[in-house]
Amino acid sequence: MTLTNPIGTHATTRSATPRPYAMTPPIHFTVSYAINPWMNPDIPVDTDLAVRQWQRLRDTYASLGHTVHLVDAQPGLPDMVYAANGGLSVGDRIVAARFAFPERAPEAEHYAEWFATLAGATVCRTEGVQEGEGDFLVVGDRILAGTGFRTDRDTHAEIAEITGLPVITLELVDPRFYHLDTALGVLDAHTIAYYPPAFSPASLAVLRELFPDAIIASEADALALGLNLVSDGHNVVMTDAAMELTTHIADAGYRPITVDLSELLKGGGGIKCCTLELRVPADRSQCREGDSDMNATRFDVESHVAHNYSPLPVTAATAEGVWVTDVDGVRYLDCLGAYSAVNFGHRNPRIVAAVTEQLSRVTLTSRAFLSDRLEPFCTALADLCGKDMVLPMNTGAEAVESAIKVARKWGYDVKGVPDGHARIVVAGGNFHGRTTTIISFSDDDEARAGFGPYTPGFDRVPYGDIEALAAAITADTVAVLVEPIQGEAGIIVPPDDYLPRLRALCTESNVLMIADEIQSGLGRTGKTFAVEHWDVTPDVFTLGKALGGGILPVSAVVADSDILGVLTPGTHGSTFGGNPLAAAVGHTVVDMLADGTWQARAADLGAHLHTRLRELIGHGVFAVRGKGLWAGIDIDPVLGTGKQFCLRLAECGMLAKDTHGSTVRLAPPLVISHDEIDWVADRFTEALRNP
Repeated sequence: MTLTNPIGTHATTRSATPRPYAMTPPIHFTVSYAINPWMNPDIPVDTDLAVRQWQRLRDTYASLGHTVHLVDAQPGLPDMVYAANGGLSVGDRIVAARFAFPERAPEAEHYAEWFATLAGATVCRTEGVQEGEGDFLVVGDRILAGTGFRTDRDTHAEIAEITGLPVITLELVDPRFYHLDTALGVLDAHTIAYYPPAFSPASLAVLRELFPDAIIASEADALALGLNLVSDGHNVVMTDAAMELTTHIADAGYRPITVDLSELLKGGGGIKCCTLELRVPADRSQCREGDSDMNATRFDVESHVAHNYSPLPVTAATAEGVWVTDVDGVRYLDCLGAYSAVNFGHRNPRIVAAVTEQLSRVTLTSRAFLSDRLEPFCTALADLCGKDMVLPMNTGAEAVESAIKVARKWGYDVKGVPDGHARIVVAGGNFHGRTTTIISFSDDDEARAGFGPYTPGFDRVPYGDIEALAAAITADTVAVLVEPIQGEAGIIVPPDDYLPRLRALCTESNVLMIADEIQSGLGRTGKTFAVEHWDVTPDVFTLGKALGGGILPVSAVVADSDILGVLTPGTHGSTFGGNPLAAAVGHTVVDMLADGTWQARAADLGAHLHTRLRELIGHGVFAVRGKGLWAGIDIDPVLGTGKQFCLRLAECGMLAKDTHGSTVRLAPPLVISHDEIDWVADRFTEALRNP
């Protein structure tokens, strides 16, 4: 690569401008067809890795002060992640794409519908084929337009008429560079970088005349899609695989920021392909006033507490039912419910009575002696689960760790897996706790980083992908561990055939199905267990949170005796597991669930909650997911991060928790009323309207 007019790094001052972008997560990304030379369906795709790489790109934009709007990915449209192809935004006009290939054609309508939700935007269509910013790049007050492989040349005139900007036609001649944005990158209003052999001689002459100081890329850097970059005028986000280009962009006074997007390169796309710039008027793209203050908000009263949490600045003093009162006497409606641990409300009278009665008798004996509370509790819980044996523990993470031990022991003693070879399949995006073993199979970099070496023996596949799961099972597989609905990931509900097919696959393969119902179980979703929504019965349940009635940690592994029977004295234990106080609380919770009243209440009120929340889609909310009184709400990132939005909700008197960027989750206690749900929806609306 050469720089035709080298500029010293310190000779030119580059200025960054915050920008709004649209991106679509690659949750359905794969390569099942070939419409460009980069695509090969015979080469495996790691969707989980693609998602992680895409998230790093999104986080990079956020760290630079840009706003990222999320477009909902659609099943069956694996290339929708390449959002730049979805349209072209200039002023208040957004031109929706018209794709060349039938495989991508349905994307056009999805993007057009999303564009229509943007305030003040006019969505336009063309008669001719064009693939958005893939072939139309805005450079200052002109548009460079590609043709030759995707976009019709005649469509260039349509774009000029719609946008009011002059359009310069450039003919592409190398099929490897099928879109203009693969062969040319825009650095600012006056500067570009490009790969000359990708263009016809006539078009190359035009580029040399218009941009005599352009940066010229080598073939190696072009083939790494180094030119498929995004620049804000100073910061240039680009692939980490184009080293020469990176150096010369830096020499020109820009600040290259490299990102690994190698998995998405298998579909023929890079940084720019995943990023659609929304060029809206300034008053619509500015960051909200007060954002910097909200980002700086910190609560430092817990100076002696390890900083492994980032709590909202609310100090609870008392609570009852769904209401929490802080030290200043301010009341808040609790819509988090301690991550489902407070399913039955704060200080539920029936549970408090059971605790009070047991406190006057005996609280702890250890398992060295028998307790008159333990067997009745385990009998009732086993009956609720349709199993015949219970292993009582304390925390949810302990239950998961215990289930892993049981599965491995079962694999060696019953299935006959060679000692030390047992493997367990887990799902991408999982959250089962934060112990060393559990983070070993997590894909949450924040939870994993700095805590290695990691425990081996796990195979992670994309959540909801039954084919990937089937491919991961071998003769040494002893279990599949899965959340029926993923909580920490954003209340992700799987495809309807996922759990039934998983159950059948486990049966056929002589593999244990372990359902982690620690957040989703015990009434939260409108059923005793979330798996019941799909008429599935796992081999093993892990339970916790609500089992302790919101008072103390109680957890359990529940299975039949042919599974839990592999444990013998000395193979597992817990001093506090199954203690009399915990057993009294757990037994009370099980009795409360026995007649189905709580489950029916969650189903009925949950339907109302979801109805009210879905009314907000298109008005600051992108999507609502969940079942029963459990909801994940994707907020438009232009309104702030999830943490910032939860701070505004707190100002409105409502407590909620963010997860993964701009997603807010709600899990109110099941004692919430119909009117209180309306109050919650009204506060949510208020927070959306008053950023």
